[in-house]
Amino acid sequence: MRVHEGAAAVNRPVLVIGGGFAGLAAAVALASKGRRIRLLEQKPHLGGRARSLIEPVTGSVVDNGQHLLMGCYHSTLRFLETIGAAGRVRFQPGFALEFLDASGKRTHLRCPRLPAPWHLLAGVIGSGSFTAREKWELLRFARMLRRNSRSATAPADGATVSSWLRQAGQSETLQHNFWNLLAVAAMNEDPEIASAQIFERVLRLALFSSAADSRLGFARTGLSDLYSSLAPAYLQDRGGQLELNRNVRRFIIEEGACRGVELAGGERLEADHIISAVPWNSFTLLLPPGLLRSDPFFTRTLALRPAPIISINLWFDRRITEIEFAALRDTTIQWLFNRGDDGSGEPFVSIVLSGAHAHVARPKEEILAMALRELGQLLPAAREARLRHSLVIKERFATFSPHVGVEALRPTARTPVRGLYLAGDWTATGLPATIEGAAQSGYTAVDELENDLGRIVE
Repeated sequence: MRVHEGAAAVNRPVLVIGGGFAGLAAAVALASKGRRIRLLEQKPHLGGRARSLIEPVTGSVVDNGQHLLMGCYHSTLRFLETIGAAGRVRFQPGFALEFLDASGKRTHLRCPRLPAPWHLLAGVIGSGSFTAREKWELLRFARMLRRNSRSATAPADGATVSSWLRQAGQSETLQHNFWNLLAVAAMNEDPEIASAQIFERVLRLALFSSAADSRLGFARTGLSDLYSSLAPAYLQDRGGQLELNRNVRRFIIEEGACRGVELAGGERLEADHIISAVPWNSFTLLLPPGLLRSDPFFTRTLALRPAPIISINLWFDRRITEIEFAALRDTTIQWLFNRGDDGSGEPFVSIVLSGAHAHVARPKEEILAMALRELGQLLPAAREARLRHSLVIKERFATFSPHVGVEALRPTARTPVRGLYLAGDWTATGLPATIEGAAQSGYTAVDELENDLGRIVE
């Protein structure tokens, strides 16, 4: 009888809730293994928090938040290769950054094609972005990270990014002009708050594993065209079902097992295995209140906090810079991207403000004025150009905050409820909330589900 029930469970579709990077990666992984899937998405489109839209006035393709990829995004690249989208990402030949100072100074960090960490060390030595003393600090820090991950200078449990960098001999100026830019971009949080343990892991993966892993990647299209336009065809060709505008109200949990979901209209969908790939603040609303309050596995997620991102998109009457993207020093705004050169609408500049706790409540008009003022300091051509159009996008729940102690709050893919698995950048990936964390979580959830299916039919 157990074998018969197991065979039935194997043949029933796996229900995937959520159509962002995590949900689609999980669904594609299942389909590639020959599993039948049924994916439900609450919104009328796929993409979750990483999607693009057509700006109606200019016709430009605008992402709801600018995203960079890296060579170390192995799970993301696996997903894109599977659906045939890998060619839609363009990678640098080698890791390179441009810096713009508020004084108008422009400098570079360009790493040659050498094995890690020599590519980074050579790039730092040849860069005009750092003083001689800062170069020495960077080289000493790189040696520390490369030498021993369990050295006495590794981050303590309660260390923030800032306190760890100070302990490692990184001056306040170097933190301000280099490390903080990387930390805010990767973590979406103030370095005085963000966990050093997570940041150290990011640095090792991104800068010290290999020169190829260090390269930055740029989507040749908007985020939606990058993956959410090709994934559906891959799934449907393998018998998968994708259903938009399907609002899940709650999980049906009986006798310690998840039996399916109930939709907002009262319809019940039965399933033996469910992967929930929705944000943490949505996931907790789907659980029975008693279970959420009584089981620490779920209760801990209530302590997760959001971190916002603001994107300021600007259309001028002329081109204000040829720089593709740059890190911004001594300004509130942090990163600048040139967009639209692929012919998808009018060219524009996208400016990013991560970890934007202090600004997300401000009126959009104030944020726009601040961005224009600071952009004029960075680029003289911006002062002479006329602003034709603007779009300010606030993502209040862009990511979870990777503050000190957050790792104890993040749940594993396997839950105490039989048949219910979790995916999402907020789960226990060991990474901050990135595209890579989302994709990796999808594969991890599938691995756990596959392990359980194997035990059922043994």
